[in-house]
Amino acid sequence: MNDDSPLGTVRDSLTTARDSLTAVQMGTALDTIVRHGRAARRRRKLIGLASTGAVAVIAALAVGLTGAIGSAHHTGTIRTAAFTLVSHANGTATLTINPRVLLDPSTLQSDLKQEGIPAMVRTGSFCSSDPTPSGFSQVVSSEPTPPGSGPVLNPTLTIDPAAMPAGTELSFGNFQLPNSQQTSFTLINTSSYTCTSTPPTIRESGVMTLVYGHPAS
Repeated sequence: MNDDSPLGTVRDSLTTARDSLTAVQMGTALDTIVRHGRAARRRRKLIGLASTGAVAVIAALAVGLTGAIGSAHHTGTIRTAAFTLVSHANGTATLTINPRVLLDPSTLQSDLKQEGIPAMVRTGSFCSSDPTPSGFSQVVSSEPTPPGSGPVLNPTLTIDPAAMPAGTELSFGNFQLPNSQQTSFTLINTSSYTCTSTPPTIRESGVMTLVYGHPAS
């Protein structure tokens, strides 16, 4: 039965639309969609692996560069009226004292620290530990003074901070003697030491002593 009313016309249109939708077939098969999904997941996995590998390579390069930079030591020269401090590529430093100028302990201590050498520098006193830390002869070296040769003209010593045992520092004690200066050096434990106003003897064990000219008046 045909219904020519507006409501019937709408009903017929909806029915036609429904029938046409049931005839529509999927343009892409289900297995094709699944294959595409798997391929996309594989691509994402490969990208993730590549990113991880790139991060690992960058990290390895950073470690290598850090090692290369760490192995290169600072070189340079600090020159004052009282002393000259030269830093070498092998990590050692050479200290040359000018006997004609009074040594300023705070300046020397600060400059030694700047070059990576922990030290306590004093005038009129000398600090030491009992027992003296081992390894002093590997840390500090100097040209020996021939017996009876008198004061050294330009006292020089070489310091190797890499040879210093952990928890130690260098102790410098500078004394003004009647006709000369005396500077003594030793290793001390940073947490255990005593100081005295008496200059150490020339041959005292574990101590290096340099005697040189008196500052110009």
